[in-house]
Formats: sequence, structure tokens, C-alpha cells
Amino acid sequence: MPYSRREFLAAAAALWSAAALRAQQHQHAHPLEERSPYKFAFFDGEERKTLRVLMDRIVPADNRSAGALGACVDEYVDFILVHADAALQETWRKGLKRYGEAIARNSPDEVDRFLEQQAHNEFAPVTDDEAFFIILKAAVAEGFYTSKEGIVNELGYKGMAFVLDFEGCTHASHHVPQGWHPMLRERKET
Repeated sequence: MPYSRREFLAAAAALWSAAALRAQQHQHAHPLEERSPYKFAFFDGEERKTLRVLMDRIVPADNRSAGALGACVDEYVDFILVHADAALQETWRKGLKRYGEAIARNSPDEVDRFLEQQAHNEFAPVTDDEAFFIILKAAVAEGFYTSKEGIVNELGYKGMAFVLDFEGCTHASHHVPQGWHPMLRERKET
């Protein structure tokens, strides 16, 4: 890669943010009541299939939530990429093609090992596959944790509620010593 990790991450974040902003502006132009079931506009069938396999490994379903598949993160990523610039779109097309080929020729266990290898190198990506994995994982995490499935089911957000009494941390190592009180300063008159 001809650029540093920092330059890569800054460029990828900027491109994704710009695409998300354009998508959000488009979303606000069409009220929720008028929306019909989502129709994929960016991903073809093979790309979507590859993305769904990868999403399921990054945020799998468990006893708390239906994971990235249940949250329809593929629809979210597709919607953002429709509004992305050509460079980011090309990065996704190439990345999903390479990962799709790896998935097609390997067993599920081999795919897991391949993804683990990509994850271990994400702090200093050397190859295009490692760089794409950073983008992929960030998009899946953002899509999942901003969905109802992620916010409500996974994180347990109750929404628009407040706590009358804060019990504080219950870890023994974090208890305040008995008799301790914060020191309050007297307010100086000016």
C-alpha cells in the first residue's frame, strides 16, 4: 500500500462519513410512512451473499440479539454505498470479490481462520485484504449498533428514561471508603 495506516484510516473514515451524510440527506427527503421493502441498489447477488457471510461472522446472532443479519446491516451498507463516491464503491467491490473467492474455495473453519488473520493485522494493515477488513468491520459495527436490534436488544437501551437513584459501581475495588466525602470549595465572591 502506498500510504500509511493513519492516512488510510483518515481517508476511509472521510469517504464513509461523506457517503453517510449524503444517504442521510436522501433519507430525510422520503418520510418513513412512504417506504416500501428495501431493494438493493448497489450490491449484486454474489456481493450481498459474501457480505452476509462476513457480517454473520463479525456480529453473529446470540441469545440477546439476531446479530447483523437480523438487523439487516446489508441493507444499511448498500444504502450508504449507493450514495458513496466512486473510489469507496470500487474499494467495496474489489474487497467483496476477493473475500467472496476466499469463502467459495474454503470450508467455514478455514474462512474463520482467514478472518482471524485479517483481524490480527488490522492495526497495521499491509495488504488490501487487511485494509478492506477494517472498512468492513467498521461499517458492520456502525450498522448494527445504530439499528434497533443493536441498540435495544444487544445494548439494552430503554430509551427516554432516567434514573432517580444512581447506585454507583458495584465492583468491590471501586467502593468509596467509609466516611469519605467530597471536599467542596467555598465560592469566592468577585
